[in-house]
Amino acid sequence: MSALAIPEVTYLGGHPQRTDETPALTALVDRSGIVLRRRIRRFLTFRWPDLRGLEVRTPNFLALAISSFWPKDDGGSSLHLHLDHGVCRLYVGGMHPPTLRALLASWVVSEADPPEPLPAMPPPPAPGFADPLDAVRTSLDVWRAAGLGRESLRSRSTLAYRLDLAEDHRRCGRFTEAIALLEPLAAGAAQAFGPVDEDTLKVRNALGQAYLAAGDVDDGLDVLREVVVAAEQLHGTDGDLTLVFRNNLAVGYQQAGQYAQAIQLHEQNVRHTERNHGRNDLQTAGRRNNLAATLALAGYRERAITRYWEVLDALSDVDHNHGLAVTARQNLAILHNPSWKP
Repeated sequence: MSALAIPEVTYLGGHPQRTDETPALTALVDRSGIVLRRRIRRFLTFRWPDLRGLEVRTPNFLALAISSFWPKDDGGSSLHLHLDHGVCRLYVGGMHPPTLRALLASWVVSEADPPEPLPAMPPPPAPGFADPLDAVRTSLDVWRAAGLGRESLRSRSTLAYRLDLAEDHRRCGRFTEAIALLEPLAAGAAQAFGPVDEDTLKVRNALGQAYLAAGDVDDGLDVLREVVVAAEQLHGTDGDLTLVFRNNLAVGYQQAGQYAQAIQLHEQNVRHTERNHGRNDLQTAGRRNNLAATLALAGYRERAITRYWEVLDALSDVDHNHGLAVTARQNLAILHNPSWKP
């Protein structure tokens, strides 16, 4: 396997074993990780599994100016490698960030195995019962959930309480109870508030997600598609609630292994959010993060890498340590490992 050699690298600090700034290094990138070398021996080694983040950005020359090494403004890049014990800072001379990013992405795509998408999520195993009494308890729980869902809706706060309870069932893996509550609750909400009421759509959205979690993929996708259509009619194609429901439908397609549909919906959300809020808005970055994750799981490594760089660039002027930025750096480190597979 070939290694990528990056010359004119200067180590600026961050590793507990190396405190002195050191110029004239070469970074060798291979399947094992990134190795900094002097002319005749190794200087530092960063194994891919040890990296907690990777970032290439425009250097902060003000910070460089106070160090003993002061490079001229030659269009170089800052390469940051995040580890458990800190951040190792490197300066790559003579290579702009877009060039270095493209070089790394091209190398990993050429070195990685042929892309294979993550298979569809398998249905959850059938619930097992330790004894007959356990089965009786479960049956009673389902009966209670269904009974609560059928009770009349006195107010929207009552609906919200029941919706929260159903969500608690779903998150705890009690999918049968969640569905037993949500099915009659959806019918009751439609009767009390109207079939395209916002709260009714929220109940149906929760029902679609519960179907998917229970392994009823076709029913789940059918419900979520209906919810998105209704939301578009009620709030428009770029309404906030529409964006949420469309994202949930995309996640459903992703779980079903139908990545083309999921990617299309995420891209649509990115376009709408960017048009309404701007390219560097946090909401846009969040939508683009969702798209990048789906691209990665679908096997589109290079496209995913590009989207994660866009997330970091958007957040550079907002909050460099925002959770989305941390996630992007982590996933960039993972995606640049040629051995990684979805």
